[in-house]
Amino acid sequence: MVTPDLERRLLAGPTAYALMRMRLRTTTITLAFLAIMGVLNVSGTPLLWPMYTAAAAMVASGISVAVLVIYVAIKTKAEEEAGYTTLQYGNTKLEQRDPYLGRVIRAPGEDNLERPQFRTIIQTAKDEAERLKPHRR
Repeated sequence: MVTPDLERRLLAGPTAYALMRMRLRTTTITLAFLAIMGVLNVSGTPLLWPMYTAAAAMVASGISVAVLVIYVAIKTKAEEEAGYTTLQYGNTKLEQRDPYLGRVIRAPGEDNLERPQFRTIIQTAKDEAERLKPHRR
């Protein structure tokens, strides 16, 4: 059930959903650098600069993951205090809104949406948000 109510406002800044996606991507990057370091270590690479570069990148992305874990928790709490969630498996006692337009996609107390249904709604909202965004030159 998607409401056509465009007047619902999301909190300023990125939604908990957007931050969670960012966190998952950053975690993947961190793990990739860890794997690269493992391969370099096992291969006995005589040059240290690839190992140092991979280590520095892993530390930087690891710090990003730590910051995003905290930021997701803060944003999730702020959304809950505002009475909604944008997370796929957020608090079912709250209404669930799409993270792009703020439309209600699940009423409070209803079961979480199935993954395919959630993804379809999110993609549709994302496409519509792109169309509604003013074009820049």
